[in-house]
Amino acid sequence: MTRSLVLVAGIVALVLVCAGTVLLLWDNARQAAAADRQDVATVAAVVAVTGEPDHLRSAVARTSAGADGRIAVHLAAGGIIGSGRASRAEVAAVAAGAPAPSSWRVLPGRAVVELAEPASVVDAATTLEIGLLVLIGVVGGAIAVPVGAWRFSPLLQDMRTLADAARAGGTRVRATGPRELADLAAAVNEVADRTDRLLANEREMIADVSHRLRTPLTALRLDIDVLDDSVVANRIRSAVCAMDRDVDLIIESLQPVTPARPAECDLAAVVRARMEFWTVRATDQNRWCEVDVPDQPMPVEVPADVLAAAVDTVLDNIFQHTPEGSPIAVEVVAHADWVTLAVEDGGCGVSAPAEAVLRGRSGGGSTGLGLAIARAAAESTGGSLHVERGRLGGARIRMRFGGAGRTGRDSAPRAWRLWHSTR
Repeated sequence: MTRSLVLVAGIVALVLVCAGTVLLLWDNARQAAAADRQDVATVAAVVAVTGEPDHLRSAVARTSAGADGRIAVHLAAGGIIGSGRASRAEVAAVAAGAPAPSSWRVLPGRAVVELAEPASVVDAATTLEIGLLVLIGVVGGAIAVPVGAWRFSPLLQDMRTLADAARAGGTRVRATGPRELADLAAAVNEVADRTDRLLANEREMIADVSHRLRTPLTALRLDIDVLDDSVVANRIRSAVCAMDRDVDLIIESLQPVTPARPAECDLAAVVRARMEFWTVRATDQNRWCEVDVPDQPMPVEVPADVLAAAVDTVLDNIFQHTPEGSPIAVEVVAHADWVTLAVEDGGCGVSAPAEAVLRGRSGGGSTGLGLAIARAAAESTGGSLHVERGRLGGARIRMRFGGAGRTGRDSAPRAWRLWHSTR
């Protein structure tokens, strides 16, 4: 704010100094022109009365223009009194009736009074006055800056309070000052109230839905107990247990606790664990499934359950929207401080890739949440999710996660571009 005040004060002082200087020079020019006209009229009046050279010389010397050597009297009988610049031919032409400059006076048959040049507008007094204007502008600007800062400090403090309240969320403020600032404070408070109501409604809805899921999960658990130990039964038991854990996590998230540091997991281990389930399902549908996951750990700052849910949603989309027998390929690659998980299928691809990752938008009759959930998991680490055309002919879902402890923020690492270009 101080820098802005200095800039504004400097501009105002400069404008005032320039305007004062222009007015001063204009007034000096006007007064100098009037004085020159008066001097020429005085000399012309003496010439009209007498033609004695001594009298004329005395009259010229008594005028300011004559003292400066800027007035000359060209006598008709010949001779010049004073200092002039016009030639004899010019004077003769004017005496004969030719148009004369406005500053000259022609007395037919007697003489021509010439004003050689106008008086100077800038003199020592004018220079001193301009210097005083500059000094006043500098002093005034120097005084205006602290006075303006003191006058606007309450307003700035209220604006900082509003900014802090908007960042914190849920904080109510009361601003005193201009009506516009009070209206802004009321708007911030209204947004905070609306946000609180939306969060409360969301938590209530999540709690209700989670509680309602308890009953069917309990029924499923009872029905599973009577099943045998076949592969299908064990897979159903695993899915029901996973759903039960997810419901518990949802209920626990209603009272969020900020962790001391972001949760981490091994992306490679999570992908291998989830692919054990999806590989069995792919075998049941006669799908060729390729899994390429390195053995070394690949830590990312995402909770294991969140990452597992992202992997499950992407693969579940493949099983829902591609025909049975379509191939699947899952690959994990590390590059610089990033870890990329690419999931491809041999389906017909995604018609609108840009809209497919938006929450609630779907072109295949689904809820439109799957890819949005996966994108949120990737972006929570500073990464991204992209929908592309894969080498199997269908869609490639490329999720880029920031590695744990990553410091770089480049949006397209060179190592990933090299790996992608060789596909």
